[in-house]
Amino acid sequence: MKQRFLNTVAMLSAMLCLAVNLTSCANKQDATSTAEQPVAADSRFATLDSLAVYMIQDLMDRETPEELVEQYESQSAAISAYWAQNHAGDDRSLMTETVMGELKALADSLSAGSTVDMMMCGEIHSAIAQYLTAQAYCEHYRDNPLYQAEMRDWLLLEDELMDFYGDLATLTYWGGTITTVVASSTIDNLCTARHDDYSQLKKGGQFASGEMTIAEARANLIEELSSAKSLEDDAVEENAADFRQMLNEMREHADKVAALLDKWIASRAALCQAEGIPEGHTARLIAQLSRLVMEIIEG
Repeated sequence: MKQRFLNTVAMLSAMLCLAVNLTSCANKQDATSTAEQPVAADSRFATLDSLAVYMIQDLMDRETPEELVEQYESQSAAISAYWAQNHAGDDRSLMTETVMGELKALADSLSAGSTVDMMMCGEIHSAIAQYLTAQAYCEHYRDNPLYQAEMRDWLLLEDELMDFYGDLATLTYWGGTITTVVASSTIDNLCTARHDDYSQLKKGGQFASGEMTIAEARANLIEELSSAKSLEDDAVEENAADFRQMLNEMREHADKVAALLDKWIASRAALCQAEGIPEGHTARLIAQLSRLVMEIIEG
């Protein structure tokens, strides 16, 4: 599912470039390098649209803390380039807040448009949440072994969750144009839930309380994964062989999610014990992962 989703994102990025007539699109290949080739403060990021394209291009391509850091540094350079050309003389301490606000406004302006627009809306919101989470990690926690371990295990879990949610959305709305919108919205909710969780993941933070223990929340998620795996292909007539193949892939992703969940819970527990973070905070995030499964299945 991931490669199909990335191909769609690439297509939408090109469409957005065309729609706003960006002269920088001809040089996009140069602008998509990571931290190995720093982004220049030039016309490639002269508009909000070009910045949005850059922010979403690696949305599902960061499986290690090191890749997260590289992506953050590259995106941060692009944001600085955009800021230099559109907010010269403004208070730089407000750069992140201002630019993220502008990106949110751009995403919201697409929310009631075509299927493509709605998917782009979800992609931009996801990129914003991922960037803010990465910013917190890179600026405060990247040298802390406990935070490194928790982030490493989360990124592996998140990567598998994205594949699982994407396949589940495709199967649930098989043949419908709404599939990509549902997948995009679910990934947006996943990234937002993680950002809300991570923004409080520190000693003395204002922690969200959960009504369940971690064990209870985990059991609920495992149950929802089992419900997803119980989907059948009996009623599918159009491209039935493709449906069965994706159904098997989704079931494999569900099993991997269950295994990676336990690995993340273990590293998360070590971090939370050291920082005095209550169990309910972690349980709340796990409960949100379960809720996303139900929202796809139940429509």
